[in-house]
Amino acid sequence: MLLKVDPVDSFSGTFRVPSSKPETQRAILVGTLAEGTSRVYNDLRCDETQTMKNACRAFGAKITEHDGFLEIEGIGGALPDIRRVIEARGSGLVFRVVTALASVLPSPVVVTGDATLRKRVMAPLLHALRELGADIESIVDEDKAPVVNWGRGLKGGKCRLPGDISSQFITAILFAAPLAEGPVEIEVTGEVYSKSYIRQTLASLTDAGIKVSASEDMRHYHVEPSSYQAQDVTIHEDYTSASYLLAAAALFPGRTVLTNVYGDSLQGEFAIVPILEQLGVKVTFDRASSSLTVDNPPGSLCGDFEVDVRDCPNIVPTLAALGAYVQGRLRVTGGRLTRFHKASRIEAMAAELTRAGVDIEVLYDDGVCDGFEVRGAQTYPGGVTLSSWGDHRIFMSLFVAGLRMQSANRFSGFEDVKLSFPTFMEEFTKAGVRTTAVEEESAPAETVG
Repeated sequence: MLLKVDPVDSFSGTFRVPSSKPETQRAILVGTLAEGTSRVYNDLRCDETQTMKNACRAFGAKITEHDGFLEIEGIGGALPDIRRVIEARGSGLVFRVVTALASVLPSPVVVTGDATLRKRVMAPLLHALRELGADIESIVDEDKAPVVNWGRGLKGGKCRLPGDISSQFITAILFAAPLAEGPVEIEVTGEVYSKSYIRQTLASLTDAGIKVSASEDMRHYHVEPSSYQAQDVTIHEDYTSASYLLAAAALFPGRTVLTNVYGDSLQGEFAIVPILEQLGVKVTFDRASSSLTVDNPPGSLCGDFEVDVRDCPNIVPTLAALGAYVQGRLRVTGGRLTRFHKASRIEAMAAELTRAGVDIEVLYDDGVCDGFEVRGAQTYPGGVTLSSWGDHRIFMSLFVAGLRMQSANRFSGFEDVKLSFPTFMEEFTKAGVRTTAVEEESAPAETVG
């Protein structure tokens, strides 16, 4: 099934930004590992946060969904004998954190995932956990999911991790380290990418009473055995999800208002806001009403621009979509981590936008796909079929790029918005975007919005 999306002449209105997926997932983990009851207000409910909740319930947490908040009865520091298979589906964070936490269980646990997750890089995390005393074996392919963690304890000590593959490796060990028998030292080698996600993890642990410290360059971490404390937290907006609405607003002159926006965030993807301002778009926060207003004057998106995305990798596909309409040049570098995501996102966006007629070139650094350079145009013919490459962020970014083309495009992978932005279609329908589900090479079928 494909999704036919008609172009629009304008984009304006009021739209709600989803709450943060990474903040929700971290709050669920903290509530699970704490002793007592925690509440997570304004949580995001999507497939990947549901996967995290299911995994934490497997550890013994009692998680109740109320209108507007989660109530979590934690298990404290003593993880129970569960002898379970835990399904991470396509979530790299769930797989990596659960694999680390299973090290301190008193019994074996199998952690598995779907076909996309089984292809992803896991070796650095598994090696680091073994350095700390964990007993982990891959079941099918060496150092890949699925794994069996024999649960013979996490003794502590020192481990090493690369900084240029995934910050989730560091997050996983940081969450498990307080439950180790002794202190844990983490040394990160090479350049550290996605520091913002590590900062989110450190903030979550510190607020929960964990004794953790990090060096200024974020290459060294020290965690003392300590107990998680129950707490109430409020989740704020997700700037990766917001980037699709912001990019759409930037493609058309006019005013757009986004709600559920508080303005203060540790998320690296907050960078989308100053990037838009650099492109000539006016962005104003109103903290009293938790909203953001985008005023896009005629003549924006003109000039030569350079963006370093090493701390905001999830907006790389969004920037490619936006760059397709920059009158001049948009050069994006520092995105090498995106090759380890569900798809190689830079290469995916370049291939699909090229299919649509966009002048975009992949940039390589020492043979590694690191960014792109795009020279935009006012519009494109459209009328093509574009692939999501099995990655929901590719779909959402291509969807936005298609809005200013001359005729409708067809897209694969539209069902996957439920992973992180389940109201994606609903929000764009508010702006008059018409979408229709169609069979491949067939006439239109069911109207979606």
